[in-house]
Amino acid sequence: MSNFFDGVNSYSDSYSFFDSYMGTGSAGGSSSSMLSSSIMDLQMIKSGSYKKALKAYYAKNPVKKSEDSKESIKESGKADSAANLSTMKSASQKLNESVAKLQKTDYSKVESPEDMLEDVKSLVSSYNSTVNAAKNLNSYSILQTTLWMTGNVSKSSGILGKMGISINEDNTLSLDEDKFKKAQMSTIKSAFSGGVSFASRLSQKATSLSNQCANQIAVNTGKKTYTSSGTIKY
Repeated sequence: MSNFFDGVNSYSDSYSFFDSYMGTGSAGGSSSSMLSSSIMDLQMIKSGSYKKALKAYYAKNPVKKSEDSKESIKESGKADSAANLSTMKSASQKLNESVAKLQKTDYSKVESPEDMLEDVKSLVSSYNSTVNAAKNLNSYSILQTTLWMTGNVSKSSGILGKMGISINEDNTLSLDEDKFKKAQMSTIKSAFSGGVSFASRLSQKATSLSNQCANQIAVNTGKKTYTSSGTIKY
């Protein structure tokens, strides 16, 4: 998939791409207005496997009418295998578990960042597994949520950098263990605790991804589907 997004070098380029493939430009008319905010959100990441995967899908399944584009979005996940969806579901669940452990930490009892190193390594590893699992999927909703997740991580690059966590070109994370050990505990606590923290936002996206995968598996196997909160949709 490495060449799917060659030539898309700016947010305006990527917006033009989604306009042309999904009928959300001026030619799309008012019938495509419900898609506008979603397409706008897809500009958040300049490059990465998710936009490449999304382009790959629509390059093979181009649409010209807005009503067709909405149907294509709905049907996009049916091409995903149960194995790939299960891998993504498992990865996002493990990511949520890693985040939860950091959120539940009693920071008043943590003596140094080194005491948290293994938990942070687990977070980075499970995040990267989630990122890589998304490369093999076609589902528009799952790809979009992954984009939102990586967008939130990108917005937190400042505080992550202070802890030795950097964002790679493919949207995965790298951890500089020596730098993390020298980080301020106040920075670590700010990132991983509280209702509006980096960890809180990441948990929300991981939960959504897990539910979306479960929902798509159910759809593909003809079973009852579920809402994003996990309740049965009759």
